[in-house]
Amino acid sequence: MSYLFAQALTDWQTDQRKRRRQLSPATIASYCDAWHSFSTWALAQHRHSTNDITNTDLAEWINSLGHLADGSVQTYSHGVLAICRYLADRKHLSCDLAVLQMHLSDALPRMAPSRAPDVADLRRLVTFYDTELPAGPPHSKDERERLSGLRNAALLHLLFSTAARISELLALDISAIRGDHGHIATRASVLGKGNKQRTVFIRPHARTALERYLLARRTAFPTLGAVFISHGPRGAGHRLNRVAAWSIVTHASFTLADTVEQAGRFREASLLRSTTPHTFRHFVAMWLLNEGVQLSEVSALLGHANTRITEQYYARHTDDRLAEVLDQFAADPQALS
Repeated sequence: MSYLFAQALTDWQTDQRKRRRQLSPATIASYCDAWHSFSTWALAQHRHSTNDITNTDLAEWINSLGHLADGSVQTYSHGVLAICRYLADRKHLSCDLAVLQMHLSDALPRMAPSRAPDVADLRRLVTFYDTELPAGPPHSKDERERLSGLRNAALLHLLFSTAARISELLALDISAIRGDHGHIATRASVLGKGNKQRTVFIRPHARTALERYLLARRTAFPTLGAVFISHGPRGAGHRLNRVAAWSIVTHASFTLADTVEQAGRFREASLLRSTTPHTFRHFVAMWLLNEGVQLSEVSALLGHANTRITEQYYARHTDDRLAEVLDQFAADPQALS
């Protein structure tokens, strides 16, 4: 059935009014403005309903907004993506939502190459999937959802623990993370950029999440070697791909963003909606540098070719640490005697 852009917006607004936790009026108004902008562009491209939207349409629309400031473009993208999520949940979007967001992310304005983007505090996000769902009969929908939830939790904890690239983690095999004693090891070797091997470190919270996931799936998939796999119903047992991993992270970040926005923390919500798997690398690097860890050590953890890359990209995020050092060690003025 054809679902017109104007009707989509009306239904989304109605859905917002029914929610126990509603978005703020200012946010709703901003999202409506963004949808009007996108739908006007889409109609000009002969997209007559929401089911006509293609995987690259949001990216192409963003590229048409050259007259807007970068901050406004980011806000508009959040609004249209939120409504697209609503449409996807109700089967009014034919394209793949995760692929749509990937293209959109690639098109959004970037900060200067020598600067990392601001990121949200990810310490709450990493535990988003930690509550285990009830077990179901083998191969049932309930059991697939339980295994997917455990996998998702393990993925977020491993991203948070290792600061590894998503491609490095998705390529991991179970044999690479098992120690001689059979338990999850404290470190693993991954293949990074330029086919260079490097070591990543698996902290206790990540080891616990991995053990829970691998133990739960052992009956259904006793011989599969990949750490992260699909649990179907289509593609069950296949190694998880990048699009699915993005979807796991962004579902968690958007859901948490809605919650913190209700508490009036609008900047935090905006940063959460910009979170991708790569954001975990930024968060770990910024956190360690601001805690006083040496630049060379952070560079080695990230697998950078040299410390200059780390310094150029993350230097501005040590400001809090510098202020702390100055307060602690700088001389104070003395009164004239």
